[in-house]
Amino acid sequence: MSGVQNIPAAAGKDSRGPDAPTVTLLGTDLPDAYLDDAEPSPLVESAARLWARLKRLLALFAVILAVGFYPAAILSGHQIDAREVTSSDRLNWHSAETGTLLTLLGRELTGPGWVRDRPSWHPQARLTALPAWQAATTQSLSTYSALVATLSQDRDGQPDQDLAAASRLFATDPAAQAVPSLNAAAEALQRYDGRLARDLAVRAESLSDLDAKLTEFIEWGSRSHADLRRQATSTGRWPAERADIEAIYAARARAHVAGELLSAALSASAERLSLAAAAEGNTALAAWRKAAAFNPILITSQPGTGRLVADHPAIMAFYIAEATAATEILQSVVRAERNVSVTVAK
Repeated sequence: MSGVQNIPAAAGKDSRGPDAPTVTLLGTDLPDAYLDDAEPSPLVESAARLWARLKRLLALFAVILAVGFYPAAILSGHQIDAREVTSSDRLNWHSAETGTLLTLLGRELTGPGWVRDRPSWHPQARLTALPAWQAATTQSLSTYSALVATLSQDRDGQPDQDLAAASRLFATDPAAQAVPSLNAAAEALQRYDGRLARDLAVRAESLSDLDAKLTEFIEWGSRSHADLRRQATSTGRWPAERADIEAIYAARARAHVAGELLSAALSASAERLSLAAAAEGNTALAAWRKAAAFNPILITSQPGTGRLVADHPAIMAFYIAEATAATEILQSVVRAERNVSVTVAK
């Protein structure tokens, strides 16, 4: 800015008195070089306008991201794994039931993670369905492990220690972290399977053992049906109460565990089953898996004609009743064959 050096200035005393400060006034007759240097550049003005627009756009994007991220994280945290446990999943285990128990547990721990252990601010802590699913899953794994422990008694007539320990560890304390206890339960099941490989544990694979397992599945179905029926006959908020969602997903979890453990139990006792029993077993298995696959996008619970919204607890109760009835038929066939085998043995 070379024109600045030629700016004329006039200096003088203030008329207010001899001690007033000296004021320097810039002249109004400025040279053209200074005016050229002081004029804003069109390129700079365009860049300033573009930067202002970019800042507004970034601020809008930040607001949208902040508002939408949390709900999106909640939706993405809802992961229900109702896949079937295949023979390849049980391939590395000496007991089909042990492999199934470990697979069901592992899918929850390595998939969505254990929701109950999340802090209160975590998106998964806002979920309703997944906590009900996981709670019913561990409860079912606990009762089944306790049953098999009783059926697999040692020489002293005591329940298998590893299976009994797994049952206790599955029943986690609500006030404590669940993952360490569940990992310890998995280790107990692995010890039991390792003892089976060395013939140091008892296999619960007889028809009598299968009968006891079917009784357990029937009890699960009866409990789920009672919970669902209670919700189907209640009137609450639209479109559904929180208890409706919990009842449906708890029933789904029990149906899923019952179906996969039934598949493992039938596989373990296959050599002792007749063709009629095997056919009834396939029917019961399909019914449990059908109930576990029930997965509406939006849970509704509005009794009435169902013209606008469905009564999902009632629908789920019907599926559970079908699976329970099919299991009862299978149990009657198994008991008949067991009685025949006992008579022949005599």
